[in-house]
Amino acid sequence: MQRVFKADPEKLFDAWTKPEFIRQWFHAKENWTTPLAEADLRVGGKWKVDMQMENGKIHHSLGEYRVIEKPHKLAFTWHPYGDMTVETLVTLRFKKLPDGTTELTLTHEGLRNEKEKGDHTGGWTGCLQCLGTFADQREK
Repeated sequence: MQRVFKADPEKLFDAWTKPEFIRQWFHAKENWTTPLAEADLRVGGKWKVDMQMENGKIHHSLGEYRVIEKPHKLAFTWHPYGDMTVETLVTLRFKKLPDGTTELTLTHEGLRNEKEKGDHTGGWTGCLQCLGTFADQREK
């Protein structure tokens, strides 16, 4: 997935790695919340995010940082639905564009079937929309 944001790469990188920012946007729908975000930002460090649906149900997401090249690249493992028996890899690349915006490329590898791919495509689409709203607010 690719999306352009009205923010510089460093601010977007921070949005993905600082718990105080993650709690403000990292959820799959605008009417969800993120009551828990933890990030031990070092290779091998753990991260965890709980997204809460409007009905109160919690979606647990967690993993481990694999690549940290601020502000250009971030890669981390992802355990779909908090299932520790399944490990996938999310890679983010941040590219500064001449107009001062940033192109974010998100790649999610290792999803096992079309249902997981579809679920995660929908989830990432919503998360990136929420990130766009967050980035716009921070730039004002």
